Amino acid sequence: MVRELLEIDGVPVGHAAVPQSADELAGLMRAAWAAGQTMAAVGGATQLNLGNPPRSVHLALHTRGLRGVVEYEPDNLTVSVRAGATLQELQDTLAARGQFLPLDPPCPEQATLGGLVATNASGPLRFRYGTIRDLLLGIRIVHADGTRTQAGGKLVKNVAGYDMCKLYTGSLGTLGVITDLTFKVQPKSEAIATVILGYPGLRAALEAVQSFLRADLMPDAIEACNAHAVERLAGAPAARAWILALRVGDTDAALRWQLDRLRELAGGGEILNILDMEESEKFWRTAASVRADAADPAAVLVKCSVLSQSIAETERLLSAAGDRLQARLCAFCHAATFIIYGLFEWPEGSCDPVQLLQEIRDLRRYCISVGGHLVVERIPPAHKPGLDIWGYDAPALALMRRIKQQFDPKGLLNPGRFVGGL
Repeated sequence: MVRELLEIDGVPVGHAAVPQSADELAGLMRAAWAAGQTMAAVGGATQLNLGNPPRSVHLALHTRGLRGVVEYEPDNLTVSVRAGATLQELQDTLAARGQFLPLDPPCPEQATLGGLVATNASGPLRFRYGTIRDLLLGIRIVHADGTRTQAGGKLVKNVAGYDMCKLYTGSLGTLGVITDLTFKVQPKSEAIATVILGYPGLRAALEAVQSFLRADLMPDAIEACNAHAVERLAGAPAARAWILALRVGDTDAALRWQLDRLRELAGGGEILNILDMEESEKFWRTAASVRADAADPAAVLVKCSVLSQSIAETERLLSAAGDRLQARLCAFCHAATFIIYGLFEWPEGSCDPVQLLQEIRDLRRYCISVGGHLVVERIPPAHKPGLDIWGYDAPALALMRRIKQQFDPKGLLNPGRFVGGL
């Protein structure tokens, strides 16, 4: 057994193992189950700060030994891959056939595909292509007692039985450890460009988005960013207030038509820049990495999901909270799916932890009151005691507890990390 120094949210890990096959992984889990040892799967370690601190971790199971493409059928637009492969490794394989997996989370060179499914990670491309739930066709998993099961298949249309793939997606490793995945992939666009427009505020940018969509434009991604966020983005011009970035991918002719329509329908915004394909790639990568690679170790990241009519007010409350906390706020909004991220940073000082927790509770109370929710995606471990990271207390929680009891009756997989302390 390999020993590695590792902590998860300040909780020390007893031992670490790097199984080289699903059989070896199952054997390790079987032994841990018999001994009553708690376990946690570790992929690329890009989201180990997500969730509550684990109650304990006797054994960390690193999936990086489970690498490689198992089966690739370009004509069917499907690929099967080991869970420890990174997103970038898969993209490089698909690119050789002019295809890609339409996911754009932070840190693609480090994030593993199993980790992305376990955390239900996504980015602005979800607007056109959906989330990882929509792309996942099949999954193989090892449960807490070492039992191996599979769900879904290798076809785009799988209709028999329950959709277990969706059950495992976003379960944060509390139901099992993923070993293999099958995805549907997409052809890469012939041409890509990103149009950056300036607006006096988020409300004006969101109104422009609606006019673009009514005009039958179909961007790949639409992201609004405040001035502090813009300073961190490659290729983005300085902005006094907000920018709106629209990534458009299509054939050359269709791309030119969409760009012409965007110029006509700027919606009161000023076109600040148009990025070519290479510049677009840099822009969207940095937009994702800002949320993952905050320079401030005390940074706090919250994700607010609300209805369209509440997104501007949510941003106003985030900004007001940043002012009271004397924090620098970088705000990113998936402007067509109404998800807004608030990254609070204190580059030259620290925050009042009592006030910080109160601001988070107040923001969550508002999100819930308008039919949304707030998740704290990143916060220093010292602030987590007494804080509800997930803020989820719906009737479905009782069902989730019963599912957890069926899949992991001893409560050994990632104990305490998920909603409701699952």
